[in-house]
Amino acid sequence: MPRVFRFVDILGCELHTINDPEDLLPIPEIRQVITIGLSRMRVQSMVLKRTDSSGPSVYNVRVRLVPAATVHLFKD
Repeated sequence: MPRVFRFVDILGCELHTINDPEDLLPIPEIRQVITIGLSRMRVQSMVLKRTDSSGPSVYNVRVRLVPAATVHLFKD
């Protein structure tokens, strides 16, 4: 069954949408850190919104952005 993942931030703004027509992607887990492009996000919650039997299942995944690790370079 085809699926759509809608990634939204804690304010409800849509960050990414991923279509998974062949049901190949894993379903994100709560507290999992995922990376899409340059965005790192921690999954806060997820709600499955079922459509009719011919349409895709839509997962609304609420995430919190995770800052990228800062690398400090030191000279000897």
